[in-house]
Amino acid sequence: MQLGWIDFSATERSKVLSILDLLSEKATLDELGISPIRDGFSNMFFPGTSTIQTRAKYFFIVPYAMKSLEKTAGTSSSIFKKELDELEKRCGYKFLENDPNEEGVIGKRSLNKGKWVKRPPSDIYWAGLRTYGIFSAGKMSKDECINAVCHQLSAKNNVRFLGNSNDKSEENDTDDKHPEELSYSSFWNIPTFKPDWFSTLKMELTKDEAHFLKARIIKSCPDSIMGYILSHDMKSFAELESFEDISVLISQFPEDMQNEYYLARDFSSFIYVARVLFNLIIAPENETAIAEYDRLYPRLKELSEVDLEAIYQLLEIKEIGLIGFLNDLKKLMIEGNTDKMKTLIKKRESWLKGDSRAKTVHPEELEQGWYGGGLLDYRFTAAKQIIADIFSGEEEGNA
Repeated sequence: MQLGWIDFSATERSKVLSILDLLSEKATLDELGISPIRDGFSNMFFPGTSTIQTRAKYFFIVPYAMKSLEKTAGTSSSIFKKELDELEKRCGYKFLENDPNEEGVIGKRSLNKGKWVKRPPSDIYWAGLRTYGIFSAGKMSKDECINAVCHQLSAKNNVRFLGNSNDKSEENDTDDKHPEELSYSSFWNIPTFKPDWFSTLKMELTKDEAHFLKARIIKSCPDSIMGYILSHDMKSFAELESFEDISVLISQFPEDMQNEYYLARDFSSFIYVARVLFNLIIAPENETAIAEYDRLYPRLKELSEVDLEAIYQLLEIKEIGLIGFLNDLKKLMIEGNTDKMKTLIKKRESWLKGDSRAKTVHPEELEQGWYGGGLLDYRFTAAKQIIADIFSGEEEGNA
């Protein structure tokens, strides 16, 4: 079943959108343990992304920085990591020097205070670089890659120092290579790299970068919504405001993608009821939560009609506690039993965190605000920006 809401007026729509913006999914905690479903759909639709990614350019800055340091950082992994961190920080400063109002600069607030972030771009984008095959050495972590680079640099220095005792042997061609030929290009599939990349650094993708990233996503993730959007040049996607708005384009997608999208959208509407109730438990006088639940209550039976069994099968969900919680929530929504739903939610949070840490057990210790997020975003916001950067780079970038 396809779910949504009816807009009675522009004013009503504006109110709803304002609430949804307030309850943004970005950087919210998973209070009810539904991350296996949230992340499962996110990885299916927008692979290689994360909620804290900002701009597509960082898919290039990280490998550019790594390749630059491979020849200069020496053989110490600790020094390499320190110099990588410093180079990433310098990139942030350069962006702000070019444009103090640049959107998506990682660590912008920290940089303006002369500080730096705990999670640099190389941490944030590493999984995506592996997913898209830009990092071409398998599933190495960043630290493993740095250790491998330093190991090879050390081996290269040993060859330079010791020379080659097999100069005339045809059986040891690899030993006969000049030390400078021992390269590390196998770690990176990044043909857009140029030694002077930092001096020309801008947040916008060059045309070559846009074409390359687009091709990598399409090749590595052809069955995803993200890959389909890019392969079919669906530029109108960048104009959408939310995951729910994909519904205006979804008929253009293959049938299996349509079915997956509707399951995810229905689940988002379903679990949103629990998130609203979570906030009512914490603060019964929360006006936003009261208004939202009053709006949702007449539709509880409709919202409960999400096909949970299809979701469990599609995403291979086997966690008994999560399945039991969602199935019980569905039954209580059909009954319209608000009190029992609140009790179920409190038990779920306590089971996940323990009574000592559960917010619904100790609401008096919390500051006023909204907890647990709103409608699920499924990383739509991050993916939209990356896709927009690619399309923009193709149109306006310089080769």
